[in-house]
Amino acid sequence: MTTSIVLIHAVRSSRTMWKGQTRRLRERGFQVIAPDLPGHGRRRDEAFTLESSLATIDEAVAACDEPPLLVGLSLGGYLTLHWAAWNPSRLAAVVAAGCTIVPGPAMARIYGLWISMKDWLPGDSDSRVTRSFARRHTRKAARRYYGGGRAHGVVRTVVRTISSLDLLADVARIDVPLTLVNGEHDPFRRHEALFLEAAGDAELVILHDAGHIANLSRPKRFAKVLRRAARHSRAVDSV
Repeated sequence: MTTSIVLIHAVRSSRTMWKGQTRRLRERGFQVIAPDLPGHGRRRDEAFTLESSLATIDEAVAACDEPPLLVGLSLGGYLTLHWAAWNPSRLAAVVAAGCTIVPGPAMARIYGLWISMKDWLPGDSDSRVTRSFARRHTRKAARRYYGGGRAHGVVRTVVRTISSLDLLADVARIDVPLTLVNGEHDPFRRHEALFLEAAGDAELVILHDAGHIANLSRPKRFAKVLRRAARHSRAVDSV
């Protein structure tokens, strides 16, 4: 079992999206580290790059008292899988949520353009996007997702970066217990079977009546999944 957990957030969000899990996990005695990725939150003035994002995860893992459970959702999930694949023996377990779709270059371009177009509409895009998020989730969820400010100008770079990764090969390389988590209604579930086949013995958890940002749709249930993954993590030497 590990008592250290690192949480990596989704695109255009920040560390604040994990407030619900951070509080619940710390109340249970866990050490929790939730950094901002470059281009997001307190680091919105920095450029988003794969190298700086992986360095952020590296620093967070190194700051833990013991090899941690590494958790990521959406963008954070993809980065988590890639980092874990190339850093054997530094983790106790991995939870990757909302990232079981292989985004090829064409899909990435379309998705990046669609998201970016929302910012080109007249009016205050931050307010509009926050209201839309609140309608799909709750006002509290919207405050947490955008609590660190909404990152602008990162989406097209993010999707281009993620589409360049060989994610199934990364999954196959992970040598610690892996849990894949998806909301029942998440469109990113499309390639679940491919990810499970690549992993060999990964566990798949579906959170019922949840969407893509499952930790905000079902915060208590998501925290429970993390506690369980930490309990069943691999015993490794302390860093």
